[in-house]
Amino acid sequence: MFQAGAESLQTLPPWMQIGIILVVALVAAKLVELVGDGLLDWSIPIASRKYNQIIIEELHVPLYTTVFLAGVYASAQLVPQFNLDYYISAIVLSVLLVLWAGAIIRLGKRIIAASNDSPSAREITPVFKNLLTFFIVLGTFLLLLNIWNIDITPILASAGVVGIVLGIAARDTIGNFFAGMSLYFDKTYKLGDMIQLASGERGTVIDMSIRSTTILTRDNIAITVPNAELNSTQVINESAPVRRRRIRLNVGVAYGSDLELVEETLLDAADTEEIILDSPSPVIRFQQFGDSEIVAQLQCYIEHPALRGRARHFLIRRINDRFDEEEIKIPFPQREMTFFESGNEIAIESDESNWEPRDTYESRPSADKKN
Repeated sequence: MFQAGAESLQTLPPWMQIGIILVVALVAAKLVELVGDGLLDWSIPIASRKYNQIIIEELHVPLYTTVFLAGVYASAQLVPQFNLDYYISAIVLSVLLVLWAGAIIRLGKRIIAASNDSPSAREITPVFKNLLTFFIVLGTFLLLLNIWNIDITPILASAGVVGIVLGIAARDTIGNFFAGMSLYFDKTYKLGDMIQLASGERGTVIDMSIRSTTILTRDNIAITVPNAELNSTQVINESAPVRRRRIRLNVGVAYGSDLELVEETLLDAADTEEIILDSPSPVIRFQQFGDSEIVAQLQCYIEHPALRGRARHFLIRRINDRFDEEEIKIPFPQREMTFFESGNEIAIESDESNWEPRDTYESRPSADKKN
């Protein structure tokens, strides 16, 4: 039937043949759009229904455009007298290649973003968006050259030499790139995590790129750190594996204090602060006998590591007030010193055995004695 239709079509004038083929292509494209949308909408989802919606939105234009351009290509084949087969084919293939490359890039980025939002899915970081774009653009460029019969051998040879030169000149950038990949695959951190660097800076990860990572400190200062540096030093992720964190607060009490009362007072101070979690419940651990105090440590949990400073602030105020109410003393260091005179020297003797050697001061006769 198709062959008979093609033979009948060839009996018509060329302009009519082109018109019929284009109309048929438009109708077929519209049918493909409608049927394709229905099939994709009711197909088995990849992970959840939101992926179906992403696929429908990004692929419906390339789908029916491909059908229409296939009709344009067919019209060129059925009308050979115009001698435009090569140019029309090259243009159609080029347009299709660019169209599908753009659709795949957008589709990949949206799926990556959707995967990042899903708590049950593997965390995929923004670096993969850049990698996807780079490789698809590179592959599209090489295929376009091949479609237009441009020899890519000299280009590949030149690219090899240029690649060596760029590799030497940009070795730090390349090192940061592979270090970033290592950080991402190891899941060292992700966007929104609070991390602490080896240099002491502490903040929230607000950007992750191929070259560097940016953290925002509590003072609203953005610090950009090369990935190679992060990969070679210790990075403390305070948000992993869970954001709940324990804080420890040392409190010294005087010798002779009622330790049971001290423990009850500290627990009461922690229980009355809303920022402190009830589960796990706060606990008190007596740490050591100090020089002038018994050291008690309050251990409690907060919901997010960013609350650490605020929690310590509230706890110190509350504990100070409760100690005043219960008359629990917080001692301060004291030193006893004895002055004695031996001959013409005044010596200072301390009760601390680590004062060595003993300080001595020469006594001078007063003016009255000289007179």
